[in-house]
Amino acid sequence: MARKSRFLKLLSDRIVDNLISKGYVIADDPESFKDKVYQILHEDQQIERELEEEAERIIQENAEEVMYRGVSIHKARKLIKEKLAQEKGIPVIGGIFTREKASYLAGKILKLILTDEEFDYTEERGIIRNEIVRSFEEVAKIRKEIDQSVREKIASHSRPIYEGTPEWTALYTKYYEEELIERGLIEREEE
Repeated sequence: MARKSRFLKLLSDRIVDNLISKGYVIADDPESFKDKVYQILHEDQQIERELEEEAERIIQENAEEVMYRGVSIHKARKLIKEKLAQEKGIPVIGGIFTREKASYLAGKILKLILTDEEFDYTEERGIIRNEIVRSFEEVAKIRKEIDQSVREKIASHSRPIYEGTPEWTALYTKYYEEELIERGLIEREEE
């Protein structure tokens, strides 16, 4: 499982565990609940990835136009993604841990809770939605802490290792996984 999907799993687990432990939601099968929440998160990530790829393709096809207009590639990519999302009726784009995206996905998860017969809820919708958003914030904080720790480990090497190099990327991936295991967020994979 890739790092991103591990975090989606961590996020879906955290959302469900928080809702159930606080008694806000009652689930016949908590694992099924986690799977359904994960699916919502994964589908959204897939849509984002497709928008990114399509925007990249459009930029490549129109590179001369972008350069002629003096627009940075980053800004062009953002504008194209926004336009594509608007055309496809996708209300919110951006990283999964932005406040807007968390709120949007919390609404989708709340809709699942309200409409799926496997789940019952004991609190008002707003309280449940806020708890889901808080779960996003918790996992975002964990990601930030891990990222900072990994960067410090790489920086502590006796010789400089520059970000963006294959060596830096390999170390980042290795240390990131080690941090996840040390924190008990994932289990060591069997060899």
